Amino acid sequence: MKFLIINPNINSATNERIGAIVEPMISTPDELEVVSADSGIELIETMKQSELTIPAVLAMVKARHTEVGAIIIAAFSDPGLKEAQSMASCTVVGISEAAMKTAANLAARFSIITLGSELGPVIKRNALSYGVANQLAAVKILPWTVSQVSAAPKAYRGAFVDACKRTIIKDGVGAIIIGGGPLSGIADSIADDLPVPVLDGVRCAVEMVLMSP
Repeated sequence: MKFLIINPNINSATNERIGAIVEPMISTPDELEVVSADSGIELIETMKQSELTIPAVLAMVKARHTEVGAIIIAAFSDPGLKEAQSMASCTVVGISEAAMKTAANLAARFSIITLGSELGPVIKRNALSYGVANQLAAVKILPWTVSQVSAAPKAYRGAFVDACKRTIIKDGVGAIIIGGGPLSGIADSIADDLPVPVLDGVRCAVEMVLMSP
């Protein structure tokens, strides 16, 4: 199977982080291609920016869906996901969709820790659409921009650990999602420091495809 992972932003470091997560998960004859949609958006920080990426995401899905076995949309707002699923002949999964459904299967309650002060409402709306809103205990938006954390993710590792510990205690969650394509790798880097599963959306999406019939 060939995986096409569409990064709705044009940030090359995000593509590299996504590749680093996925490449060890697949083996020959499976193939991986990580591409940026031609959205012109460097990093998605706002609802408006998320919406602006949708035409570019859908154009890429339309152009490539017959060539691949699965497409993953790698932004946590899942821009254009429903439209892509309706037009594509292959499987199409969003990283938020996959992470939320995985978390809901693992725990009665889960939290999402992410960035982007305006993105909370769309994440909650998506949770309702995916049928897991009653299990979503909290969406925690940390006070830094995606650009800041993406530029130096190791510098923020401790802050993510602390945020996870707080939501475990306060919200009583049994799983946590670190939400966002540019944040790929953070969940894996802090998982051993926490007593509950910490999920990466890209990893969840690939696992969902690999486990599908």
